[in-house]
Amino acid sequence: MRAGRNSLHAGWTAGTGEAEFDLLVAAYEELTSGASDQWSVLLPGRKIAGYNELFQRYPELLDRYEYIALIDDDIKATKQDINRLFQIGAAYCLDLFQPALSWDSHFSYAATLAIHRFRLRFTNTVEMMCPVFRAKYLRVVLPLFSLGYETGIDLVWTRLNDDPWFRYAIVDEVVVTHTRVIGTTMKQQGFAPNESYDRQVESVLKRFAAEFRGFVTYAGIDKHDRLISSRYLIGLHSLATWTAWRRTPVPLKYFVRLVTDYTRHCFVRPTNLHRIPIAENAPRSSAIRTDC
Repeated sequence: MRAGRNSLHAGWTAGTGEAEFDLLVAAYEELTSGASDQWSVLLPGRKIAGYNELFQRYPELLDRYEYIALIDDDIKATKQDINRLFQIGAAYCLDLFQPALSWDSHFSYAATLAIHRFRLRFTNTVEMMCPVFRAKYLRVVLPLFSLGYETGIDLVWTRLNDDPWFRYAIVDEVVVTHTRVIGTTMKQQGFAPNESYDRQVESVLKRFAAEFRGFVTYAGIDKHDRLISSRYLIGLHSLATWTAWRRTPVPLKYFVRLVTDYTRHCFVRPTNLHRIPIAENAPRSSAIRTDC
């Protein structure tokens, strides 16, 4: 994970119980102190560029671990949350997934808000805030990290798989809190004063001749481990996110638009998961399924 001085990552390994994961802190600025249960490396600069440098410097990470999480430093979570997140990813043979967000989180997509009926929902998008990659799939995705973008690549990184169905998910059983207002770290990410997220997103989509038509959850696993594959039922259950208005820190007008978009997308938007090429010599992901 990338971390600064105000990072919340100390809480990820605090308390009783065993952390079933190793914590590597790729700091973008000098930290005041480091816990004994973490490995730290200083990589100043932008988030995605820093991750690219990290894996260039330590490529053995992709062989050492089955799953690798790239969690932002403003995520409030416990070691039990992260343990369970990895367990569910492995149990359902996911290539890329993320925890759901608590209703008092700052968010960009209402699809990421927790719906407590589900264990997980299968999706066409996993956002950049706290993705967890199967290491073999991260190897496929890594060429995107070297292109100089700090946003937008998460709209195409689910489209590098020859067999994408039921491979990407939002894990509702694990709920974390995003504590920082969206967009407040643009300067640290290397954005120019007049540069917007939207401009980089447009550049990414244009580069790959891709189209992003919205965050869609098209199926789910409920708490009784039953598959719900009806888009109609998924859409009905998405209405639960409306009750988050009582706790959301997001301005009400913006909240209503985001939740309306998500519900509509569940019913009518295409999943848009067809594969796009990113490089002629890039590794393909068709063999990943043999692990499961």
